[in-house]
Amino acid sequence: MSKLQQKNQMKGLQQFIIELRNSKDQDEEYKKIKQEISNIHQKFQGTSLNGYQKKKYICKLMYIYIVGNSDMVDFGLKESFELMNSTSFGEKRLGYLAVSIFLNNENKNSKKTLFTAKEHLNHILEETHESLIRDLQSRDEEINCLAIQMIATCFTASNVVIYDNDSNSSIWVEIIDLVYASVTSPLNKPIVKQKAVLALISLLRLYPEVILKNVNWIPRLLKIVEESEDLGVVTSIVPLLNYILNLKPEVVKSVIPSIAHRLFSVVFKNECPQDYYYYNTPAPWLIVKLLQFIENCFLVTDSDGSYKITLENIDQHSINELRQVVSKSIQNASQHVKGLPNRNSQSAILFQAVSLAVFLQASPEAIIGASNALLMLINSNETNTRYLALDALIKLTARSDSSYLSTKDKFTETLPIYIRLLNDKDISVRRKALDLLYTICNSECYTTIINELLNYFPHTDLQMKQELAIKIAVLAEGFATDSIWYVTTMLKLLSIGGGTNSNGVGFISNEIWERIVQIVVNNDDMQIQTCKIIVNLLKRPFNNHQSAPISENLIKVAAFILGEYGDQLEENGETNIQTQFKLLFDAYFAVSVSTRAMLLSSFLKFLVKFPDQEFVPEIVDLFEIETSSLDLEIQTRAFEYLKLATINNDFRLAKTVVKKIPAFNQEESPLMRRLGVTTHPSLKRSKSLVMAQNIKSKPQKVDSTLSSNWYSGFHRMLHFDAGIFFENQLIKITYRIVKTNFDLSIKFIILNSAGKTVGESITGLTVLNLESLAKQNDPNYLLSIKQLPEANVVDKTSMEVDVKIRGIVESKENPILSLTFKCGGSFNQLNLKFPVSVLKTLTPTALSSYEEFERRWSQIGQHLGVEGETSLTIHLNHRHDESQISRSLTRLGFAVVQPPLLPTNIDISGVGILHTQKSNYGVLTKFLGLDEIGKDLRIIVRCTGGGVAEIIANTLKEILVG
Repeated sequence: MSKLQQKNQMKGLQQFIIELRNSKDQDEEYKKIKQEISNIHQKFQGTSLNGYQKKKYICKLMYIYIVGNSDMVDFGLKESFELMNSTSFGEKRLGYLAVSIFLNNENKNSKKTLFTAKEHLNHILEETHESLIRDLQSRDEEINCLAIQMIATCFTASNVVIYDNDSNSSIWVEIIDLVYASVTSPLNKPIVKQKAVLALISLLRLYPEVILKNVNWIPRLLKIVEESEDLGVVTSIVPLLNYILNLKPEVVKSVIPSIAHRLFSVVFKNECPQDYYYYNTPAPWLIVKLLQFIENCFLVTDSDGSYKITLENIDQHSINELRQVVSKSIQNASQHVKGLPNRNSQSAILFQAVSLAVFLQASPEAIIGASNALLMLINSNETNTRYLALDALIKLTARSDSSYLSTKDKFTETLPIYIRLLNDKDISVRRKALDLLYTICNSECYTTIINELLNYFPHTDLQMKQELAIKIAVLAEGFATDSIWYVTTMLKLLSIGGGTNSNGVGFISNEIWERIVQIVVNNDDMQIQTCKIIVNLLKRPFNNHQSAPISENLIKVAAFILGEYGDQLEENGETNIQTQFKLLFDAYFAVSVSTRAMLLSSFLKFLVKFPDQEFVPEIVDLFEIETSSLDLEIQTRAFEYLKLATINNDFRLAKTVVKKIPAFNQEESPLMRRLGVTTHPSLKRSKSLVMAQNIKSKPQKVDSTLSSNWYSGFHRMLHFDAGIFFENQLIKITYRIVKTNFDLSIKFIILNSAGKTVGESITGLTVLNLESLAKQNDPNYLLSIKQLPEANVVDKTSMEVDVKIRGIVESKENPILSLTFKCGGSFNQLNLKFPVSVLKTLTPTALSSYEEFERRWSQIGQHLGVEGETSLTIHLNHRHDESQISRSLTRLGFAVVQPPLLPTNIDISGVGILHTQKSNYGVLTKFLGLDEIGKDLRIIVRCTGGGVAEIIANTLKEILVG
């Protein structure tokens, strides 16, 4: 066939792509695809096709796969194998690509039972084994590379292991042997070796026993670092070295001298081919990878935590070479370099050299030089450079014995830089700056750093407040030597950190205020002074802002401390008890239920200690009012306290109940010793503030017991107010949601599917649990079962659940419904998560014009800033147009607003009001198309409540994407 004919036929493929892109909607595109699929079917089943025709039709099938029609292309696998086995390199190359796609796709769209990951890999190997063996043994290196590339691409899976006793282990070994030979053969070109190394890593991760039982393999692979003259091969071998390091670290240390020599020759002698220079820097990525590998060697530990490789295990010559490499790298980065690419490469080397320096016991001069070089980079205009420089400084400070950054002169010079970075535009840089201040804090500078962090606290991001509060508390406890300073500092933290996030969760953890109470209770000489500080804070908070939220943790401490020791202020003529009572009583109705319970106890103590005060009738009235509280804890306390207050005129019974709190049992700690508290070693305290530093990183409890196929119903409930919630061969559950402001009623219909198939009834149907995953203290929603289902289900039965939305519900709080039943002698349990979404309370708001929408949009942006807006980019599984987006928004409860001029891409806006028991929130959203086919969208949400926009945006994303 002539080149002209091939060119003309290629136009047919191009025309097909153009026609699909010009389709007016998804239905028209689908019809064109179906027509082309039918045509390709006929061509494949008809007369024999030449190689070029097969290539053309296979390319069309791959394009159809790319545009999202993966279920229609599997029939091209046979022809793809024929191309893969062709003697023509062009046909073979396309065949490998097509086989890789169609074989992987086969598992996703098979009508049969889906393979497990391991079965799928075995299936791919069985189908391609003969072709791979033949092409790996070929003398044509380009053909070798095609086979190797497919292995590296297709034979990867996490948590899959091949064992010697597997039925097809022999063919796995055959493939691995050939790839290993490609890596170690002295005759292969560097490009083949580089690709083969990547493939070998994939195979060894699947079948690690191979490298362990071939005792000569590891030494042979390690030798490549020393033998190879090509730096590309050395670069590619480093990931394999890291893999082997985890298997046999005691063997890998033998390669350290070779790596040290290689680094020394590149960094000091510039022995590097011109092709591997990056601007003026020789092989920077190789240097970084090798330095990182050496660091990894020093990080490998035994089961008892001791390091397997130390400086004592390495020869002195190699150590000296590595130290010189680190010193030279730091020196190079300290010099002025022209051009951004040069600076980037030198900085990358610097960061890794600094990270390694402390393991090599670098000299103080080298540490100082590294610190100065990093301090220069902290002032960079590039966010990534600032972040990496801070990260390297943290590693240097944490691992090094040098206190260079904390010395008086240097600290005075650098502290303003770190404080400025706390206000960096990028939150990751702000977090790193906070981590650095935390790391360099010591007994000489802790007061300065803590005061700076306290001043920064009111201005920091909502996402950082909890982390910042924990760090301040840990530093204060770790370094405090003066008890009054510690309590004053912690009370100031509670005063300025009293707000909550959008879910009502405080920024300060309970461990902090509980720790203050423990210390004050156990130190008699601190009690009066602490009471004075608390009273002053309640009168004049540190935040000095009239609209600032009340500090609930401060109220908790005040309730406890003033209730116990407020009478001492009265006795010493400091602050009368009437003033103390008024400060606490004024705060009562502004705090949560748990804090009110504490205040009720404090008021009972006031009543017992001061029975003749004017506030006694107010306390009794409050007890009487709260006996009708909706909260059971408040109601019970109020009832009991009212009885204690009224059963005797002289409060005799109440006085026998109210006793002085005893000292807390607690472990001895350095802080407590410095504060002058003597404790017995055998006593243990119930809570420890030191553990607070781990609170943020603790994983949340996750249920892995959810029933299979639970998510489809969950997603459907997010999207629609009625539909199928769950279905299997025995049972079917439908739902209908009825909405009234913030009250939702979910009616579940449970149908017996087994009755129609095997004639069995469902018996013993029980609601095992209806578990709310909302926080226990002041939850964002309340659940109750209004109607339980019948135990025996011949046909169907009903269950009704009432939900009251109290606040903004996050996705992690969604409840779990657990049902158990018997059918045909088998026991069954269903654990089904269903959504409690604040979007279900949304009602539309009519606007007079699009200009009014834009005006409200701007108002939210001006008043709330970043707290009021969230933007997400999503990729849809299917094409959408404006009408589809509009229908979805209307169904969710938005009033749809369109711009006056119709744009070429999607541009739809929605407006509505969220209703919760605590408050109502205005919500505005924009959907903007990012591509011409309607698959990529940007969702922008603005809301009148801080932090609410993020939850709404994520919910919309899950509704549209799943």
